[in-house]
Amino acid sequence: MFFALFAPSCIPPPSGYRWYYVRKNDTLWSVAKKNKVDAVNLINANDIKNSSLIHPGMRLKIPYDAVLSAPKKATEKSKKDARSVKKKPPQKKPSFGWPATGKVVRNFGKSDLHRWQGIVIKTNDRNVRVAERGKVSFCGDVYPFGKTIIIKHSAGYHTVYGYLENYAVKTGDSVAAKSIIGNAGSEKTFGAGVLYFEIRYMTDAYDPLLYLD
Repeated sequence: MFFALFAPSCIPPPSGYRWYYVRKNDTLWSVAKKNKVDAVNLINANDIKNSSLIHPGMRLKIPYDAVLSAPKKATEKSKKDARSVKKKPPQKKPSFGWPATGKVVRNFGKSDLHRWQGIVIKTNDRNVRVAERGKVSFCGDVYPFGKTIIIKHSAGYHTVYGYLENYAVKTGDSVAAKSIIGNAGSEKTFGAGVLYFEIRYMTDAYDPLLYLD
């Protein structure tokens, strides 16, 4: 009788992914940057609960469809195209409430050197609220947004809340719409009382202004 022994590295990754084994001194951000993949997609693909749980030898799935393309030098035409073209969300989309009251000071996709996946809200009311009921799937640091919460919703949607000052919830908590999950923190460009906010469907980020009521 013969027995076949399979090392973990011989196990093929799920369709649409490849493996990455965490090395010494790796962080969530460095792994994402090294593999040219979006950090939020990396978190969601591997069901990471907290960025501090990354450790050497840990096997991570790298989603092929979420790999970032190399940055290109911006031209006047490309800048104009980036401002004028908005990615359309799925036809049947849920509605989300505003996570904070205030003014949008940075729009989705608008930047000379970086394509922002969400918006930044400058708010006087420091409370950050859940846009729609769901379950907290991640609490931890995500560069460059600092303290970040990700909430999983129905039908493949996630919302992302960054630049937080603190957490009022923990991973695994079920949260109701409009419940407070933390306070808006600071960001070097806009100062105190700011929130970074994303809405994602599967691996793609969409302009939150297309969803917010």
